[in-house]
Amino acid sequence: MKKYLFLTISFFILAPIQLFALSPNSLKKYPYQLISNDYGILNEANLKRYADDIIPKPFNWDITGFDYWQCFPTKNVTVWYDKGTYDPYDKVVRSDPHISIKASPMVTHEYEPRRNFSIDYAKEKVAAWKHLMKDQQYVCIGGAFAGTHKKLENGKEITEHGWIFENLKTKEGCDSYFSGWCG
Repeated sequence: MKKYLFLTISFFILAPIQLFALSPNSLKKYPYQLISNDYGILNEANLKRYADDIIPKPFNWDITGFDYWQCFPTKNVTVWYDKGTYDPYDKVVRSDPHISIKASPMVTHEYEPRRNFSIDYAKEKVAAWKHLMKDQQYVCIGGAFAGTHKKLENGKEITEHGWIFENLKTKEGCDSYFSGWCG
């Protein structure tokens, strides 16, 4: 009995990465929802969620409303919230949590949710994202492309890609804008 218990526990400790990682078959079923390497973080359910009830298309920098996953080294990712503005109707300070990724010296990706929150909730979101990314080498972020903006910083043109945030996932766990979207 102890032998079977030991084998069962060992299986569940050692197998999760293989059991829940993306397989070549998953990538054939959902070829468009991942636009980078996933570093073993995502699973088939993550891709399926973004392909349900639509005819997916390859990503091509057009605003389609389709969600895509991309993954980055956590050292290039900063999460933060703005100081917020007072909403007299709801009598609360509203704020946007942000995810900023420096993909290269000249290219950034900016993710924000589709609406703002109370500043307290924005702080909670940022704290949750920091917790998920702590001691992780990579993070995957899902969302819909919202457009590209060019700006000058210190005399250099920076390309900023805007995204509507849906999910943030590491091997530690997942956070989602919509409840139940972590898969």
